[in-house]
Amino acid sequence: MTGPLIRLRGVGRSYGTGTANEVEALRGVDLDIHTGEFVAIVGPSGGGKSTLLAVLGLLDRPTTGSYELTGVETTTLDERQRTRLRARRLGFVFQAFHLLDRRPLADSVEMGLLYRGVARPERRARADAALQRLGIAHRSGALARDLSGGQRQRVAIARALANDTTILLADEPTGNLDSHSGEAVLDELRALHSDGATVIVVTHSEHVAAAADRVIQLADGAIVGDTGSRSTGSPAVPGGAADEPVVRDRVRWRDLWRDAVASVLSRRAQTAALALAVALAVGLIVVSLGLGQTARAQVADTFDSHANREVTAQIVASPDEQLDVAASVRRVDAVAGVDAVSALLTRAPIHVAALGETATVTARLVAGDFAKATESRITWAGSQSRDLTSHTVLLGRTLANNLGIGPLDAVPTIRIDGARFGVVGIVESSDRYPDLAGQVVGSLDAPLAADQWEENITIALRVATGAAQQVGGQLPVAVDPFDPDRVAVEVPVDASTVRAGVESGVQIALAAFAALAVLIAVATLANAIGMSVVARRGEFGLRRAVGAQSGQVAALVASESAVIGFVGGVLGLVLGIAAILGFTMTQRWMPVFDLRLAPLAVAAGVVLAALSSVIGAVRAARVHPAIALRE
Repeated sequence: MTGPLIRLRGVGRSYGTGTANEVEALRGVDLDIHTGEFVAIVGPSGGGKSTLLAVLGLLDRPTTGSYELTGVETTTLDERQRTRLRARRLGFVFQAFHLLDRRPLADSVEMGLLYRGVARPERRARADAALQRLGIAHRSGALARDLSGGQRQRVAIARALANDTTILLADEPTGNLDSHSGEAVLDELRALHSDGATVIVVTHSEHVAAAADRVIQLADGAIVGDTGSRSTGSPAVPGGAADEPVVRDRVRWRDLWRDAVASVLSRRAQTAALALAVALAVGLIVVSLGLGQTARAQVADTFDSHANREVTAQIVASPDEQLDVAASVRRVDAVAGVDAVSALLTRAPIHVAALGETATVTARLVAGDFAKATESRITWAGSQSRDLTSHTVLLGRTLANNLGIGPLDAVPTIRIDGARFGVVGIVESSDRYPDLAGQVVGSLDAPLAADQWEENITIALRVATGAAQQVGGQLPVAVDPFDPDRVAVEVPVDASTVRAGVESGVQIALAAFAALAVLIAVATLANAIGMSVVARRGEFGLRRAVGAQSGQVAALVASESAVIGFVGGVLGLVLGIAAILGFTMTQRWMPVFDLRLAPLAVAAGVVLAALSSVIGAVRAARVHPAIALRE
């Protein structure tokens, strides 16, 4: 098939159509460009040169008219088809270079090949060959930002060369260069033209225009001058181009992920800040889960070891019915689930004297396993039996200090209401009856007047875990089979109900704290990613120009965020576990964390970052390449 490589008929481009601010950037443009031409488009600023170049490069759509590229009518193509055709036929060189500044040169040169699905080894070989031709192969590993302007522009030319495109569009390629560098770039354009490429340059430079074999002058959006081609004839469109379908390139997802990772690593400071935000949120989630489980276990241990194991019975004494306290203790001790039982009878006041010191205090007469049932810690005289006799007693620590009772080895003696008693132990403390610190404890058969005892008798029990309700139900009959109604039993509230309430409260508080941290992290990440998208508009515009679909640009932002989320998730998991260990060690708790939740913590980081990237990804996908590349 013969005909022009590029054919425009009646092409117009308007902005703000239908509004009072409508601007007609192009109007009625008719243009044919043949294979192998070197065309310079010149004209005053605002005359429509860049708009025409954007239309020729399929970066923008004409409002009116038709545009055939290699025999394909482009105005009827959808955006995906336009992108694929652009990637295969067109190469770009811009005044602002538009390279990946923080990545090696080869990455910028390979970009178009990446989106065409070319395998990595071939991409690298073609990039190296292009850089070699442009004389900068020795800098292939250097960062683009470290190059001079002339070198950066040669990298841009190498990008078009590696992509093996037949048409090169250059927008002010020497505009940001000194005269020496500009001449070197112009020489490269001449060389490409000599090799058969079609070169179209937009320029203000008369020197650059003079190098072209055709100069088109544009003013007010219309062609006002055309020198015509210095070549003769009408070269053919490349073989079969018009009939060639717009082939769908199979982009390799593995390569896209590799590109995303490289992009993340190239912005280390920003990546570290974003990963830290994710880590803090994930760490708080881990702390919430871990401390929730730990606190639940701690609450359970506390309930199991204290309140839910303590049962008390109060017996109202009756002058007509004497109670055999010792027998009652034996019957209660035989009830299933009882770990320890002790009866306590109270006498007050009694008068105690020792070593010239006196005190008026309360006495307790006890039977059964007093120490265990009352959770008392007792220091016993070394050689004495751990059982009280009718003439031995225990003193509370406070009372012993007040009376000046020293070491117990010699079994010091005291007088209680004139009767002599040996002190065989000191009650250091009692969790259940703290007032024992200032009292005297004796046995039931101590020679003290019975009519001075209070009417009520207390029976203290310590029961097995979960047995409080069952023991409480049997206790009245066990204490007094003949009159169980005079036995008042105090059983703790069902531990499972109280414990569930406490655990729920702790979990809700921690979950609310973690949720707040997640919301703050999402807001912070979304804002940071959005700002990053704005700063990288030129990069996204370039990616779209060399062949990236809008969805692939969005996927790049989402993938970068997922990588950051993964790093932040791992870091947050480590920080969270460290925080749990640190807190539980200071509290002397047993840390509890289900390690099966570790992968979920990392996944939470990925999901958190991915959700935060949604707005940024949509914005990146909507970047208009023609506008972004002009900024």
